[in-house]
Amino acid sequence: MTWSRRLLFLIFIPIAIGVAMELGAWRGATEVCVYAGSGAVLAGDVEAALERIGVHYREVDEGYILRGGLRRGCAVLIIPGGYTAEMVSALGVEGLEEIRGFVQGGGLYIGICAGAYIAARRVEAPGRPEGLGIINVTNVRLRGIGVVEVEVVDPGHPLVEGCPETISIWYQNGPHMKPGRGVEVAAVYEDGSAAIVSAPYGEGLVILFSPHPEGSSEGDVDPEELGTLRLLENALKMRGTQ
Repeated sequence: MTWSRRLLFLIFIPIAIGVAMELGAWRGATEVCVYAGSGAVLAGDVEAALERIGVHYREVDEGYILRGGLRRGCAVLIIPGGYTAEMVSALGVEGLEEIRGFVQGGGLYIGICAGAYIAARRVEAPGRPEGLGIINVTNVRLRGIGVVEVEVVDPGHPLVEGCPETISIWYQNGPHMKPGRGVEVAAVYEDGSAAIVSAPYGEGLVILFSPHPEGSSEGDVDPEELGTLRLLENALKMRGTQ
């Protein structure tokens, strides 16, 4: 091999490896990422729930997402409850695009309450800003806090595997969802609006919980006693099943 060819070889191989790693990063990713940035005031409850079911996680914020961190090792992104408008503002157009690309490339998005609000095309917050648009739902913003009951309407859905027909679960101002085409509804509220849904997006999967499977430390609601930890476990198992 001539020196010129050897030089090209030494330059090309590291570049090729780097590109391949970047393009295929999500495929080998195993990490569960929990958004704990601006507005995510209920991230701690999700993290406590993950610890109880033995799931390792990484805390991420809007800076991590804006720097392209999701593409480099995140397999699952959980957006917890909190202040919806603050989340959207902190993530901005570029942050939302990073999340959208992550899911489209094969990631699993789990949105809980505020995370469900921002997944729609329009966010039900002041000014109705543009959301992720990764699932065909229209959200109706309602107020209310406490343990509510949701009815399982698709017992065969993997999200509600092992769950009773009626699930008692913590609710905290979550959206009452109106599903569109392509959205699977696992459970509904008393008024018939969707409470737990899923849908594919690109090569990825979107799962939305209007109520809180992780329970509430503030409300002194133990998700293990309610049995709603199973919902979170089931959601995490669904990566790659679509």
